[in-house]
Amino acid sequence: MSGKPNQTPHLYDKDISIDFYEERYAHGYMEEAWPSEKKQRILGVLRSLELPEQGEALDFGCGNGALTEILRHALPPNWKVFGTDISSVALQKAKQRFPACTFFAIGDAAFAGRRFDLVFTHHVLEHVYDLDQVLLEILAHLKSASAMLHILPCGNPGSFEHQVCLLHKDGIDAELENRFFFEDEGHVRRLTTEQLNERCAKEGFALAQAAYSNQHFGALNWITRSGRNFIRTFTDTSQAVDAKAKRRLQLLRCQLWGIWVLRYPAALVENRLRKRSRTVRDYVCLGCALLLYPFAKPMDLYLKSKAFEEWRTRKTDPCGSEMYLFFKRESRG
Repeated sequence: MSGKPNQTPHLYDKDISIDFYEERYAHGYMEEAWPSEKKQRILGVLRSLELPEQGEALDFGCGNGALTEILRHALPPNWKVFGTDISSVALQKAKQRFPACTFFAIGDAAFAGRRFDLVFTHHVLEHVYDLDQVLLEILAHLKSASAMLHILPCGNPGSFEHQVCLLHKDGIDAELENRFFFEDEGHVRRLTTEQLNERCAKEGFALAQAAYSNQHFGALNWITRSGRNFIRTFTDTSQAVDAKAKRRLQLLRCQLWGIWVLRYPAALVENRLRKRSRTVRDYVCLGCALLLYPFAKPMDLYLKSKAFEEWRTRKTDPCGSEMYLFFKRESRG
């Protein structure tokens, strides 16, 4: 923990939100590359969409552009890909790293009249200061006949994380739009499929395709890759609703820590190798972890394979922790 006061309740203010993300990106926020299995999942979803052979796509809330590049590779060759964000620091990094895409600041007058065939967001809507206002900004960038793909945390009942939240007195914060207790400081809400669908339907968009990940093994995969401190927070017993819930959280902590110990060296090696720049400490950690890598890799591979199989066989099950919602709108004349 950094010791700084939690900023989440203040991030509904646009100016505070902008400053918050400018500082984050200036200090290396989202610099590590996404795991290959996550990138392949996004590529697969994008390539499964019924899109025309050419068009223009906008990555709204693109950050440093890593997934804008994924979007460019996923779409047919004749598509042009753009990215936009509120953070000037993030956009500067994106322009340097991915010159094949065009990046511009949200509100840039030069792009005010630009209308796109597809808007893509990846873990954006849970961060934005005013969801309705931002959805209007997104809609202002879309053609009459157009599509949106939104990837974001899933608030549907029944997910692994939702069940853990129910064991906590403060597990789901209604005042912060049903935010889950363990979430990143920048998350100000947790939406359900129905909530986002209702908002999009008002503007003529119909939900054309929905997919969900991390029903069980996928959740175990990301939680145990998130580190010991996160597991401690996730299984905190101090706010358990009753004695039975406390015992369940204690048992879950033991299970998650056991998995974490068994796979940690492999996860550490891969995390460090994904970093774009490494310190002396990173190389020392790599050297130590490599000694245990052969023993840890089997557990790491097992969880990844189970998560992949879960995605292949259960992607229509809405009880996941992440959702991929594709909306289409026909021409309004």
